[in-house]
Amino acid sequence: MESLLVISRWLLLLSIFLFTQLLGVLLYFRLTRLPKWLAHGLCVVAAALAFFYLSPLFFFAGMREAQLRGEVTCGLPALAAAFMVLFGSGFQLFVAVALHVWWARRGRAM
Repeated sequence: MESLLVISRWLLLLSIFLFTQLLGVLLYFRLTRLPKWLAHGLCVVAAALAFFYLSPLFFFAGMREAQLRGEVTCGLPALAAAFMVLFGSGFQLFVAVALHVWWARRGRAM
């Protein structure tokens, strides 16, 4: 039963990363009337911002549950969750830039 819990948490973490990237790609299709460089730039920033605002729902939820049970007595889990949000946002920014650069180069070749 515990393995199902671990698998579901990994799927939830993966879904947050994939959802924000999908949001950036879908936003690009809505912004096709803008210049390509602006559309790509806005989509890259939108993916990172969406992760920044959605990920605390996941990262801080477990900490809140542990705090209510009395398992957390210091602020280090909150600091770790904040760093996970910041590093995840940076990772999303890097992946979004790489994805959109690859997508722009692939579009020119066709």
